[in-house]
Amino acid sequence: MTSAARKGAVLATVLAASMAASTAHAAKHQTKGRTRTVGVFSDYYNSDRLTVHVGDRVKWVWHASGLALHDVYVDAGPTQFHSPTQASGEFTESFKKPGTYRLYCTQHEEDMTMTLIVKKAPK
Repeated sequence: MTSAARKGAVLATVLAASMAASTAHAAKHQTKGRTRTVGVFSDYYNSDRLTVHVGDRVKWVWHASGLALHDVYVDAGPTQFHSPTQASGEFTESFKKPGTYRLYCTQHEEDMTMTLIVKKAPK
């Protein structure tokens, strides 16, 4: 094997190891937080109280019948967000700040409410 071929083989090995380490790090980072699912029904969220940790995601999935429009809107909490107003589909939010979030549907403010508690991630 020539010197250039050996250098090329070494470089290929180093690059492959580097890419494998990078992929493993990315996979670990992606699986760090959990995803919890909340159903959005005709006049309620299927969980009116949910506790998650910093780094977790909550996915709201619309199951409402007919053409009723719903959304997820933060009334109070460490950060503000809101989903599109829609009759079907899903919406996902990641949580980076601990605290208590009060959520409601702007179309049904009195009936569709939810409390989301985000705790510091366990060590």
